[in-house]
Amino acid sequence: MTINVCRYIFISILMTIHQANANEFDKTSEARAMEGNTIIVANSKAWKPFSYVDDSGNPQGLLVDIWEEYARVNNINIRFMLTDWNESIELVRSGKADVHAGLLWSEAREVYFDFLDGVVEIDTQLFFSADTLGTDVEQFLQSGELGVVAGGYEESYMRENYPNIKLISYANNEVMLNGAFSGELNAFVADFQVANFYLYTSSQPSSFSPVKHLYSAQIKPAVKAGAHKLRIQLETGMNNISEMDLQRIERKWLHVETVYPKYLFQFVFSLLLGFSLLYILQLRKTVSSRTAELRKVNLELQHLASIDSLTGIYNRRFFIKSLKEACLTMNEETSLTLLLFDIDKFKAINDNFGHVVGDYIIKQIANVVANEIPEDAVFARIGGEEFCIYLHNLTVQQANALSKKVQASVSAAEFEKDLVSHNVSVSLGSVFCTTENVDHQYLINQADHLMYIAKSLGRDGYQFKTV
Repeated sequence: MTINVCRYIFISILMTIHQANANEFDKTSEARAMEGNTIIVANSKAWKPFSYVDDSGNPQGLLVDIWEEYARVNNINIRFMLTDWNESIELVRSGKADVHAGLLWSEAREVYFDFLDGVVEIDTQLFFSADTLGTDVEQFLQSGELGVVAGGYEESYMRENYPNIKLISYANNEVMLNGAFSGELNAFVADFQVANFYLYTSSQPSSFSPVKHLYSAQIKPAVKAGAHKLRIQLETGMNNISEMDLQRIERKWLHVETVYPKYLFQFVFSLLLGFSLLYILQLRKTVSSRTAELRKVNLELQHLASIDSLTGIYNRRFFIKSLKEACLTMNEETSLTLLLFDIDKFKAINDNFGHVVGDYIIKQIANVVANEIPEDAVFARIGGEEFCIYLHNLTVQQANALSKKVQASVSAAEFEKDLVSHNVSVSLGSVFCTTENVDHQYLINQADHLMYIAKSLGRDGYQFKTV
C-alpha cells in the first residue's frame, strides 16, 4: 500500500512538471517577448557578411551588429539562433524565435510574416565561373544549371522568372560557395555582397564573376504574422538606433569608396587599356613572311574574329585577351584606366519598340562614345548592351574626367528611329590602377561593382575609384 502511494505521488509530480513546461513552450513568441527582457533573433549561420557563425562559435555580421545595437539602446537582452536558412524561417513561424533578423519580402512570405521597415539594400546577381564567361547569359537562363540557397528568395525568384532553368539547392551560402570552388557548379545566384565576401576571403577570388544583375531589394526584419504588439515594440526600438550608428555598422561590413557625379549623370562603367599598338606590331611580325595576298586574307580573318558584327568595335573575346596581356605589362611607371558601362532600362526599349530599334540604339551609342575617346583606347562591346574601354598612362585626373565625359556624351545625345525620338542614358563604373601585374579579372569585378552602385543610386551617372 505504501509503495502504491509513493508511486502515485511521484507520477503526479512528473505530470505537473511536464504540464508546466508544455505551457511555457506553448506561449507565443509575442507573449514571451512582451513578458520577459530577452528577444530571440533567428537568421542564417552562413550568410556573410550579414549573419554567420565564426570559428569560435560566436554570431557575427551586419544584421547581428544591428540587433546588438538594438539591445544596447533599448536595455534588453538578445539571444541569436543562427541555423540553415530554411530552419531560421521555421523557427519564427513556429514561435521558437521572436523575430527573423532580416530577409526579403515576397507575397508568399507575407502570408506567415509581418515585416518591419528595411535596414539595408542588397543586389542579387548571376555569377559565372571563369571557364563559363563568354556564354550567352539569356540562352543559359533558358536551359542551364545553377546553384541557389534552399528556401531563399533567390530560389523562388528564379523559379518564377526562369521556369526552364535547373536549380541545385544548398542548405546555405557557405555550402553553395564551397561547392562552386570545388567544381560542382559553373553558375550560381547570390547576393552580390555575400558572394564577394566569400570570394575575396578565399584563395580563388577570380574564380567567379557577376554577369547579370537580377534585382535589388531591402532586407527587412519580420515577426510571425499576427504578432502586432511585438512588431510595434520592435519598430519603436529600431527607431531608437541613431542613423549615425546604422551607417557605422554598414560601413564596417559593406564599405566602398565612392565619388558621386556632380550633376548626377548616369554611372558609366568603362574599361580603358591601351594595348592596340603592340597587338598591331605583333600581328605584322607574324604575317611578314607571307605573300601580300595571304597577308590580306589573314588580316581580314583576324579582323572578323575580333570585331563585333553589330557595332564594328571590338568584341568580348578580343577585349578580354588584350586586357589580360596589358595587365601583365603593368609596372610602377605605368597606369591603366578601365571603364565599364551599360544602357539603362534597355529591356524596356526592346519590349516597347522591338529589337530593330534596340540594335539601332546600340550602334548609335557605340558611334557617340567612339568620337569621345582617344585613338589608342581599346573599345569593345562585351555583352548585349554592355561596353568596355581600357587605356594606358592617364593621370587620375584625366581618367576621372574621361569617365565623366563618356557618360555625359550618351545622356546628351538623342536617337531618332522611324520618326520616334529616344533619350537614353548609361550607368558607368571606372577604375584607375597603378598596381604592378594586376589581375585583369579583379579590375573587371571592381568596375562591374561600381556600375551597379551607380544603378542603385538612380542610374544616369558614374562611379570612379583608384586601386
